[in-house]
Amino acid sequence: MKNIHNKNIVVGITGSIAAYKAADLVSKLKKAGAIVKVIMTKSSTSFITERTLESISDNKVLVDENESEQSFLHLELAKWADVMLIAPCTANSFNKITTGLSDDLLSTVCLAFKGTILLAPAMNPDMWNNELVQKNLNNMSESKFKIVGPDYGLHACGDEGYGRMSSPEQILESLSNVVKKNDLDGVKILVSAGPTREPLDPVRFISNYSSGKMGYALAESAKSLGADVELISGPVRLSPPDNIKLTNIETSSEMLQQVLQRVCNYDVFISAAAISDYRPLNSSSKKHKSTDGDLLIRLERGEDILKLAKEKNPSLYAIGFSAETDNISTHARIKLKRKNIDMIIANEANHQKGLGFESDMNEVLIIDKENTLKIPKQTKKAVADIILNKITENYKQNLIKIKNARKSSN
Repeated sequence: MKNIHNKNIVVGITGSIAAYKAADLVSKLKKAGAIVKVIMTKSSTSFITERTLESISDNKVLVDENESEQSFLHLELAKWADVMLIAPCTANSFNKITTGLSDDLLSTVCLAFKGTILLAPAMNPDMWNNELVQKNLNNMSESKFKIVGPDYGLHACGDEGYGRMSSPEQILESLSNVVKKNDLDGVKILVSAGPTREPLDPVRFISNYSSGKMGYALAESAKSLGADVELISGPVRLSPPDNIKLTNIETSSEMLQQVLQRVCNYDVFISAAAISDYRPLNSSSKKHKSTDGDLLIRLERGEDILKLAKEKNPSLYAIGFSAETDNISTHARIKLKRKNIDMIIANEANHQKGLGFESDMNEVLIIDKENTLKIPKQTKKAVADIILNKITENYKQNLIKIKNARKSSN
């Protein structure tokens, strides 16, 4: 169920004895790679505790009272979620949600949510067969709501008939069919971002103007397309991205170690970090003292991390960045060929113009082995989305070429 991986799922739990099944359901969603937030109605807390669901979901469980603590919580949750699942869904909640009524946190989030809501009814057979419930079932929007179950069987009250909540396995299967498949579902992407620092002594270092904003935007864009993303970052002043594994490094040697250690487990490597090309041959363990004379520091060439990563993993789809001060396209194409990578993103390296380094804006050329695409000045978030769409297109075409080559060789 790869399309559940990395998806934001709100699980609503209402006041049915079947609420105990929610623990197993949330656990299975987490194992499938989903990011889960649980909303409980007040009555459901009589059947299962908040603490149980918090420990399983790794997120704070929300109950009706939370709404007063944060005025726009219902809107934030509705925008965050990719899909909503109400399991178990009692007759009261079923009638409210399918007719657009809202008098608690869960039903209010449902009303604000624009996507698909999956309902897993759990109620007495007589309640399920009640003409008002059946009328709501028949009149509800089929594009908005999907029903899983209910199952036939013996109920806690002793009655037998339809109304039992479906099993977590059935619900998970139905949810997988509801969740929209993204372009990069199941694709593993490693992203490097930010500068590196090469120490001269305990208080000084060589670095550059990179803010890491472009690399972080690329990681977030890749995740929004369904990819399994990991970010390796140099020292930046940015908040860690949500639900993306982050490894922090400082020097180019640390970046080299972390990239080569991990990249073999990934399909795509986006090397957006501004890695120092040169480093001090000998870093002093003591501070260089001020003197009247000049200070001579000898530098050595560092490793070409992207080139090494591609050489060691030929099937890796590798993307580099080229920050230039002149002849941008020409220099970038030379790097593309020398490193034997699949794509390079070129931009002018001049932080004084408010582009690239330290800026929220960028203007780039997307260059592959066949084409050049110019992206005019816009936010790095917008540029990242365009770059990821191009990577997705090229990566899929590359997979087709590999498959065709294998067929012809057989």
